[in-house]
Parts: sequence; C-alpha cells; structure tokens
Amino acid sequence: MRFTIQYLKPVLLCAMFLPAAAGYCQSADQSSMAGHEPLSLVQTWQLPKEITGHFDHFEVDLKRNRLFFAAEDSKAVLVLDESTGEIVHKIGDLVRPHAILYRADSDRLYITDGGDGSVKVYDGDSYRQIARIPLLKDADSIGYDISRKYLYVDNGGGDVGQKYSMLSVIDTTANSKKADMRIDGDTLEAMTLDNYRPRIYVNDKATNQVVVVDRFRNAIVAKWPITMGRQNVAMALDEQHQRLFIGCRSGQIVIFDTNTGRELQALPIAVGIDDLIYDPGTRRIYAAAGNVVNVFEQTDLDHYTSLGTVPSGTNGRTAKLVPAWNRLFVAVPQDEKSNARILVYEPVHLPAVKARPDETKEPVHAPVAEKIVLETLSAHPMLRKLGLHAIPPGGRTMVIVANGNATRIGIPTSEGDFAAVKSGKIYGPKIEDGQFYNMKMYLSDAKGRRIGILVMEIPCTFATSEEDAAQKAAAIRDEVEKKIPSLESLFATPTGN
Repeated sequence: MRFTIQYLKPVLLCAMFLPAAAGYCQSADQSSMAGHEPLSLVQTWQLPKEITGHFDHFEVDLKRNRLFFAAEDSKAVLVLDESTGEIVHKIGDLVRPHAILYRADSDRLYITDGGDGSVKVYDGDSYRQIARIPLLKDADSIGYDISRKYLYVDNGGGDVGQKYSMLSVIDTTANSKKADMRIDGDTLEAMTLDNYRPRIYVNDKATNQVVVVDRFRNAIVAKWPITMGRQNVAMALDEQHQRLFIGCRSGQIVIFDTNTGRELQALPIAVGIDDLIYDPGTRRIYAAAGNVVNVFEQTDLDHYTSLGTVPSGTNGRTAKLVPAWNRLFVAVPQDEKSNARILVYEPVHLPAVKARPDETKEPVHAPVAEKIVLETLSAHPMLRKLGLHAIPPGGRTMVIVANGNATRIGIPTSEGDFAAVKSGKIYGPKIEDGQFYNMKMYLSDAKGRRIGILVMEIPCTFATSEEDAAQKAAAIRDEVEKKIPSLESLFATPTGN
C-alpha cells in the first residue's frame, strides 16, 4: 500500500500523532506490497554466539571494503568483510564503544568510548591505537566537519551526575580537544552538520528539543521545541532542501524547516527508532525502528510517500546505508532462538540517479577569504550557501577560493557563472526544487576594484521575490567587500593566527 503524507497543521498532528503511528503499523496491506518492497534481503551474516547485548553504530572503509560495527556490550568494534560478512579483525581495547568515524584521507579510525570517556584513534590498516583523547564518561554521538576536519562529540550529562551535557570539539588532524560547549539537559543523542553553513543540529532528548549550534562561534543560536513526537534520538538532514528529520521513539519522524526552525509535519513509523537515514541521491528515508524498517520517498519539500514497512528482527534498529555498495545493513541482537546477526538489504525499485561529473580542482590556499565567508554565514544564518570566486595571484583561472563547504574550494568557475554576471547586474532566478534564489554577482575589493564573483543562495522563506533577494544579496556583498583591502589580502595569513 502506498500513501502520500502531505503538510498537516501542527495542531492537528499534536492531537493525533500517537494514534497515527499505531494506525500506520496496523493498516499496511502487506499483500498489496508483494513484489514492490523497497528493500530486498540478500544476505544474513550470523555473528558468533559470544557477541551479545546491545549494538550501536556502523561505519565503512570503502577502500578496503570493510564494515565497522560497534558491539557495545561485547566491548569491541568488529571489522567485517563487505562481501562475506566474515569478521577480519576485532578492536577489543574498548569499554563501551558507540560511534565510529573513518577518515579516509588520513586513514584513521575514531571511536567514542562511553565507558572510559574518550575518543580513541586507530590506524586504518593495522587497527593499532595511536591516540586517546580524554573526554567525560558517556562519550557517544558524533558529527564531522568535512571542512575543518573537526569531530564533535557529546559526552557527560547524567552519567557523571550533571544536569547538563558537553559538546566537545576535537581536531582530528592534531588529535587534540579544542573546545567544550555546555548544553542544558543530561542526555544528548544524535547530531548532524550542515556542510554549507556552520551549523550543528543536536537532539537534546532530556528537553525534547533540537539545539542549533553555530560551529564558527561555538555558540548555541536556537532551540527548537518538538511537539509532534517524544524521545528524539535519531536525526538526518536533507541539506539541499533544508529539511531536518527527527526520529522519535514514540513513533514519528518530525520534519523541520532549517531556514526558519518551524516544525512542519510528522510521518508515522514504528515505535523504538534508533537510526534514521536520508539518501539524497534517491530521496529516500529509512527508519530502523524496533522490528522493522520504514521507508519513505520524498516527492517534494513537503510531500512524502510511504514505500512500505520491511521486517527486520527483534530490536533490529541499528542501521547503515552505503550508497556506494547499494546496501542497507541492519544489526539484530542475539535472542533466545538465534545468534546476533546482520541483515544485508539491497534497496530496489530506485529512481535513476544522475551521476555527478568529475570536478578537477586547482590548489588554493586563501585563509582570509575562507574566514570572511564563514563570518558572513555566521552573521546571516538565513544564507544557505556562500562562495567566493577569484583568480589566485599568479594564476590564470578563476576558481572557488572560499566556500562554506571547503571541499568545493579549487573548482573552476563555470561558464554559467560567468554568463550570469556578464551584464554587471545581480542575477538570481528562483530554484523551485529547494525553494531558493541562486544569486550571482561581481565582487570588488574595498577600493572598488573588481576581483571576482560572489555566489549565494537565499531561501524563499527570507526573500519575497527575485528583486527582494537581489537587494538582500547586494547588502551582504557590501559587507564582504568592506573586509577585502585587495585581491592579494585574501591569500594572506589571517591576523592573530
């Protein structure tokens, strides 16, 4: 049975969210779904009988085709072969492992250990421990900043007798802690980062809120109450469409507009969620909750179609989607009848996914430009994206020299960008898929000398028309230009660093 959930008024959903969840689970017509299930079970990996108790998160090493799996009650992270499920290594010097990050560029593995309050760092080939970064007990969920290579870790709280928790910032290049941020509430759960603007969204389960942190300033900038669900433990982000998905154990995915902080609607799921996944390539949402995986398809910003409910196993709610392998992994703990196991599903009936073109990059080092971009994004939280294009001194090609997402730096300016600013006017058409104005304009320095192009995205929730967006973009450009004495200054070392 396929049905579409549209935008509903919050007051209606507040009154009905628990019945809706139950009704959804009971009314699904499994016979009508035969042959149309969104997931096909292709393998079941049986784990040894000594692997017992609770499980936590997965991670992958695509280069070696390895799957990492936190068996927290077994005090180990298992390393499995992707094709066979064979355990090829066991990282055992852990007390209570939770979240895992594999940093491919440095071939390092980072594991939060809630039992001894730390992040432990391992070599990605030998799995030898090379560093331990002390935190507070109950070090748990993580978020990774791909631009600055910072790892954010929640820790402390109730396990150390505090009514507040810590959000710690770790420099994964130096393997050292840089800062701590205090967040009210004794239990923090999942978090996710916006890669194009300096934000972190954190589930504060104790207060049933989403805490929004500006990671450029290490400051809390907003708290969004959740009224359509309870026990917010899972989280996923659709960055392109500015939608934040909150998985609640009471049986809902609550959806927020990250431009406004407005709670929009709730999708009914099974109770007991632990992992929530959004795949931007296929626009599917996977919710591992209790004994099933609920699957939805996003048709546009505010419309979602249920693709069905796929059985997993008792308490099978730890999941990981790996698009590169087209596999969804679900861990099922040991029970009275069988050993623990990992179910391997293949997502099927997928829409065609457009291949991303290979993008060559020029080497660029413009720290002042990057600082200006981050400062501007921090000062104007309504901005979705901001990029600064220029020709580096001695270069011949205009490239992105600064961007909220540093992985974009060095990409050559497109012919479309050049054409958009050719008239000298601000160009900014409305993009329907995402509801924003894509603003492009020439950029000058503080003395009025033209030095490049500024590109920004302004959401329709902030601008009422293309003309209004152009005025707002012009004001932001004026702020940026005042900070640029010359083209060469963008590539200098920032003052005080």
